Amino acid sequence: MADIFIVDDQGPEATAMLQALYSRSDESARTHLEMVKERGSAKFMESYYVGYGHASIGDCGTTTLFVEGLSILACKAVQDNPLYSGQESSTRYIDFSKQSIIDPIATDASKAILDKWMDFYLGALDPLEAYLKEQFPIGEGEKERVWQNAIKARSFDILRGFLPAGITSQLAWTTNLRQAADKLHLMRHHPLAEVRDIADGCLAQLRKNYPSSFGHKDYPETEAYLARTAAKTNYLDADFFDADQPDLSFSTTVDNTVLEAKELDVIEGRPPRTNLPRYLDGYGQYTCTFDLDYGSYRDLQRHRNGVCRIPLLTGERGFHGWYLDELPGTLRPQAEALVAAQYAAIDALDARPEDKQYLYPLGAKVRCQTVYTLAQMIYVIELRSQNTVHSTLREVMHWMHGEMRSHHPHLTLHTDLETSKFDVKRGTQTIFKREQMDA
Repeated sequence: MADIFIVDDQGPEATAMLQALYSRSDESARTHLEMVKERGSAKFMESYYVGYGHASIGDCGTTTLFVEGLSILACKAVQDNPLYSGQESSTRYIDFSKQSIIDPIATDASKAILDKWMDFYLGALDPLEAYLKEQFPIGEGEKERVWQNAIKARSFDILRGFLPAGITSQLAWTTNLRQAADKLHLMRHHPLAEVRDIADGCLAQLRKNYPSSFGHKDYPETEAYLARTAAKTNYLDADFFDADQPDLSFSTTVDNTVLEAKELDVIEGRPPRTNLPRYLDGYGQYTCTFDLDYGSYRDLQRHRNGVCRIPLLTGERGFHGWYLDELPGTLRPQAEALVAAQYAAIDALDARPEDKQYLYPLGAKVRCQTVYTLAQMIYVIELRSQNTVHSTLREVMHWMHGEMRSHHPHLTLHTDLETSKFDVKRGTQTIFKREQMDA
């Protein structure tokens, strides 16, 4: 019978080495663990690490980095990695009015733009919340706290569209040691100075904590290549698309005749909350191009599988009308005038497009493109079509659903196609102490 045990009380490097020694020793990890306890992890690493090849060992040790006071733009840069695992502050549940804002342009004009976004956000919170309480009064049997939180969440849903992308947030990143080294190496060449500084800061902390794992050699040819391709690597801009690119486009390399002939029993009759098997990825991909506000793009980017490049945030695609439609009549004219004036002011600034991103609001529309396999498409459509998902993203998911239904008539889809509506359950989707939740 197999001997099964867990080791979770050692540091990442020692735990990684315990795993790596399986390929060099037939002794039990229990024996090596006793050596760690006797010598200490540092001595253990000194004895065994050299000569093995640190890169593959780094796959076996994990750590968690906490980064606070970084812009939403920088959050996206850290998370632009199919292997990213972690969490970020949510603009849909947290009042961002007290957060600081990063402004790389640092002029009186840029400060005035940021101040105007925040003045509107702050001034609109109370009247919008009062309006929503009139629109969605508490129902019979509903808890006051849950209803209040649902109203606040709805307010944040709407007003996040007016938050500048330079607003600061915080994130946690759980990663293995090799992935951290690889990702941070790329971030050192990012077009944003803030992201480069974060990469240097993370590497400094990791070198301090795990000196055996972060002594990577740099190669001039590689560094030159990464610097040359940094803009394209990190941002999807308008130059990528043809001049006549439609606002919505869907294409696929999946031959439905072949798919149904071989896999009908797999794609049909799949129960809810069940993923399609990954081997179906071999049948091809789906490419979807669409406009979406940057705030909802952030939700879509959380799906690490597939390709969902970060769009360069500009004013070229306008401002998403949903954020205006949801405002009460007293606020909408003010918001429309604000957006028009702010876009013109940002356009007039003498600054790089990458740095102007900090001043654009999360409600700004960007052109997005996703490249997913069948299993990835279905997972994203079903999860992000649920009523608790932001309305602007649900609209895109419903469009994707229609395209998939057209191309694959026998494909089972469990998409929530109901019209978006206020749901008091949003008030339960947060983290409380138990005694607060019971109140």
